[in-house]
Amino acid sequence: MTTIPPAGDAPGRVAVINYRSVLDYPAMFPECADRLYVFSHHDLAHTEGLAHYEYVPQCESIPYAELAIRRMAHELTFTHVVTDNEYDLERAAHIREDLGLPGQSRASALAFRDKAVMKETAGRAVRVPGFARLTAFGDLTSFIEKFAYPVVVKPVKQGGSRDISVLRDEDDLLAFSRRPWREDLMAEEFVEGPMYHVDAVISEGYRFVASSRYLRSCLGVFTGHNNGSVQLRPESAFARRLEEYLDRVLASFDTPDTSAYHLEVFHTPDDELVLCEIASRVGGDRIPQLTELTYGVDLHATTLRAACGLPVPQPPRDTPGEVHGSVSVLPQGRPVRAPGRPPFPWVRHYEVNTRLAPDAVTLHSAHHLCFAVVRGDGPEQVEARLLETERWLMARLAEADANDTENAESTRGN
Repeated sequence: MTTIPPAGDAPGRVAVINYRSVLDYPAMFPECADRLYVFSHHDLAHTEGLAHYEYVPQCESIPYAELAIRRMAHELTFTHVVTDNEYDLERAAHIREDLGLPGQSRASALAFRDKAVMKETAGRAVRVPGFARLTAFGDLTSFIEKFAYPVVVKPVKQGGSRDISVLRDEDDLLAFSRRPWREDLMAEEFVEGPMYHVDAVISEGYRFVASSRYLRSCLGVFTGHNNGSVQLRPESAFARRLEEYLDRVLASFDTPDTSAYHLEVFHTPDDELVLCEIASRVGGDRIPQLTELTYGVDLHATTLRAACGLPVPQPPRDTPGEVHGSVSVLPQGRPVRAPGRPPFPWVRHYEVNTRLAPDAVTLHSAHHLCFAVVRGDGPEQVEARLLETERWLMARLAEADANDTENAESTRGN
């Protein structure tokens, strides 16, 4: 398989702040695993041969990993600091700047992380919803007077639709006023229309872009609607339009030499594209799995290796024979048991979340009881198969018995 050459010298020591529980760093970095210093949010299964490995509970909210890397840097020379996690982008950028290392700057990380700064930046190139940072409750009422209902209120640095509220009328505003006030909120104009996402890895000599449509609104998970994603055919006119849109958005940002991107955009009823958000990291949920099934591209390995100057396989030039999609069944808020694998031949993968609490409720857009991945000739066939799979799953959810509950509690305790 054709590869792009490394951007410079092979990496020396690399500090990694890891998030995903399934990443295998020795496999992704076979030529330099013994120079990786990994601090992980989750306890990884594959750590053999790493120079240093620590599982750091609550890594996202405590600064231990940053302190440990900075202390190590007094004795060791690092050439790169990388992360796969949205919430560690600024932390990693801060370490890089202090150590004089290449990679995304703090200003760039902030522009992709803070949704108000993001809208200000992208608004120079594309249409963005009306928005305002909220410093006091009066800012919210003023925003509603200007834009009218509905409005969206969300933290400026959260992800996965966490802690988002859609205020549709005065009753919703009254209910919102009874919650503790947060200092990190913004208000945003509500935009009608389906949402698409564009997932990319862009580096010198490397470019991969793929477009998809969410099966339903990501906010629908909080009213009991299962979520999912349907890939577009890359040669379609709308996929090409979305790729051009991504380039216009990125042109307004200070972009690092190598990065993954996850862009979300509304397609309005009058055929306008309106930015929702853009992140400088790999998309979450099933996006990496769907991408690898259709295109053979490992988004995480490609991004991390390219960021360290290591060669990566070139993306495929031929259009894929089929595309994929996924549907995730939400936690039901009551003890239920997920059914077995759906019997359809076009189901490529089915997985039950065995670590879910028996009576869990939906906390974010990627929260799930089980999910299925299906294949098809194009997005229309994939969507039809996803909906059929969803109906089959929902019709077979069973009440969990005492043994199910005990097993789930035992799993959570391990």
